[in-house]
Amino acid sequence: MKFIINNDNTTAELGYGKLPVSPNDQAGYRPLELFVSSLAGCSGTVLWNILQKKRLGVERIEAEVSVSRIPEEANRINKLAISAEVHADQALSEAQAVKVAELTVKNCGMIQSVIGSIDISYEVTFTGDSD
Repeated sequence: MKFIINNDNTTAELGYGKLPVSPNDQAGYRPLELFVSSLAGCSGTVLWNILQKKRLGVERIEAEVSVSRIPEEANRINKLAISAEVHADQALSEAQAVKVAELTVKNCGMIQSVIGSIDISYEVTFTGDSD
């Protein structure tokens, strides 16, 4: 990976294309947005794959993420809660949903990379139909 750093942003030159990064949301994606996106993207893909192996007809997954930070410690992230709503042709039981969430966290490399530093909760719910 290559990064070009200048006065108002950093531009990553990646396989998919260029990615501007900046604390100013008018000059690029904010580092917090990218960090959270990597966790949501990785875990969402892992969740999708787990559900495919269970042969569920998944239409889409919608994830909401809430973040808590500690201003006194360089505004570091201390808690992150991911709530994934699965729109599928059938719903799993609550116990099965908890197991799927545990498997997702266990198999997501991005979450596993930070799990000792950030308190992460992951919840999976089902609509039971493809709205």
